[in-house]
Amino acid sequence: MNNGDYDEETALKAAIDASLKTEDQFKPKETLKPLGGMVELYKKRLTRGLDTSSILVATDTDFWYYNCNDEIDRGWGCTYRVIQTIFSNLKKRGCIGENEPVPTLRNIQQALSELPGYDRSIIGSKKWLEPPDSNRFFRAYGVIGYDTKYNLGDERVKQKLADDLRNHFSTIRTPVMVDDKYKTFGVLGVADSKSGENYVLIFDPHVHVTESLTLADIKSNKIDRVGWKTFKEHFKSKTWMVLFPLRVPPSVDESAANGTLESGGICTKGCLPCVIS
Repeated sequence: MNNGDYDEETALKAAIDASLKTEDQFKPKETLKPLGGMVELYKKRLTRGLDTSSILVATDTDFWYYNCNDEIDRGWGCTYRVIQTIFSNLKKRGCIGENEPVPTLRNIQQALSELPGYDRSIIGSKKWLEPPDSNRFFRAYGVIGYDTKYNLGDERVKQKLADDLRNHFSTIRTPVMVDDKYKTFGVLGVADSKSGENYVLIFDPHVHVTESLTLADIKSNKIDRVGWKTFKEHFKSKTWMVLFPLRVPPSVDESAANGTLESGGICTKGCLPCVIS
């Protein structure tokens, strides 16, 4: 391979191998707990600090991040943490039983191991997950979702993603999972400035702390990985996998030649199990 060539599969494997060697760093001094109340805090903060024309955010959600609840996952668990963040939202809105605990990382692997296409070797592993895996996990709980890809090398698709996120947070309002193949993030809201700039509220689970996060930490800007980012600032990578929880998959073929994708429909039954043909 020439020095100027880029082998995506090789780069991804190298990133995975490197990540698995870093998990013992930043071992917590205490049991790290997820943090609630952040969505409303960031909504108020942006309202005060930006000349916005609109702000749309998810309903109440707890933020789960690396090493929460004594599960050391730095370097490989980001998708699992976004699953937990979404799960907390679904519990709070009644889509999942009130007494159903937010799953541990091992619980997530156990649930996947019982589905076609997986086996028990995933349990206790450091296997990276992606939005399609996450969608299958939630369907095991009777929660529908739509996972898809956006090729942001096309300006029309960039606008499509911005529009789809805006539509999602104006209707369904669950957290959205976004994955650039290397890292997974939660999107918890969108905003538009009067100047035309698009913003996204990012909950990035790649947080390295030794003590549980508090709202005081957030107010003091201690964690720069979490907060409002411009759309251009966050979505720098070319290809993104996206999961919209509670969005019905479109019935039409989404493989349009120009790379644009249908955004799917809204589940009018809310959180009831849906049979998708």
